[in-house]
Amino acid sequence: MVLTPTRELCIQVEEQAKVLGKGLPFKTALVVGGDAMAGQVYRIQQGVSMIVGTPGRLIDLLTKHDFELDSISILVLDEVDCMIQRGFREQVMQIFQALSQPQVLMYSATVTKEVERVAGSMVKDLTVISVGKPNNPNEAVKQLVIWVESNKKKQKLFDILTSKQHFKPPIVVFVGSRLGADLLSEAITITTGVKALSIHGEKTTKERRDILRSFLAGEVDVIVATGVLGRGVDLLSVRQVIVFDMPNSMKEYVHQVGRASRMGEEGMAMVFVNEENKKLFPELVEILKSSGAAIPRELANSRYTGHSLSAGKSQKKRKHGY
Repeated sequence: MVLTPTRELCIQVEEQAKVLGKGLPFKTALVVGGDAMAGQVYRIQQGVSMIVGTPGRLIDLLTKHDFELDSISILVLDEVDCMIQRGFREQVMQIFQALSQPQVLMYSATVTKEVERVAGSMVKDLTVISVGKPNNPNEAVKQLVIWVESNKKKQKLFDILTSKQHFKPPIVVFVGSRLGADLLSEAITITTGVKALSIHGEKTTKERRDILRSFLAGEVDVIVATGVLGRGVDLLSVRQVIVFDMPNSMKEYVHQVGRASRMGEEGMAMVFVNEENKKLFPELVEILKSSGAAIPRELANSRYTGHSLSAGKSQKKRKHGY
């Protein structure tokens, strides 16, 4: 059984499982909201090797239908830091307690002390495997932080999207709200002529699938997304991400920036910051320093950074015109 926090990630996990199991007696069941539960129940009753689902839908399934989960031998929690900190924890633990001592595998790009504590409570012998630098952006992603005031962010984005030098589609633009995603995608299309669509949690499963399919097929150059695309989903053709609105935590920043590099390919993340993001300045500066990325003068000299950085140490010559 594989649990993930979003429908998109569940869909992708199941698709990859089907590829790996092709030609084998290996059947899967996708258990997510937005699809008819009757079909999901029937699929499981026919016998499957893997169930992929979101915690909420699986709880619905367990409470409304009499399913025995004793045969589940492996439980996978993907994006585990999200799964135990965003209202999923009770659901995850309820599912875990319905199982019969499975092997538990947990995955995330950001692992906190709380994750380690919860992991320790779920397993007897805990083994931690780290790939790369934990809690840091993928080293294959070049981070370009741009200081831009809030009332000028749209124009800066339009400048990038109309620049032959800087526009490298397909591009994911991350924003902080669903309404913001809808409005910005419309503004991009109207102002620049670049075809853009929005994706967020209020769209139906079918709408989200169709939008992602169009994006990955090259029919749409830009997707404006909330955090729904920030975790786990492999957008293999994407090499450029623009963080239009900084997320609420550096954990989410690491995940969003990571969309610019999959399978080790080099990518670029352009990040808009200003004093509205002051609470993140100390951690952001540390991440930029450890990555060898340039730190904008305004960020380096901000009183919210925690300590003033000398211009000579923090500034690399800007080659990008921003």
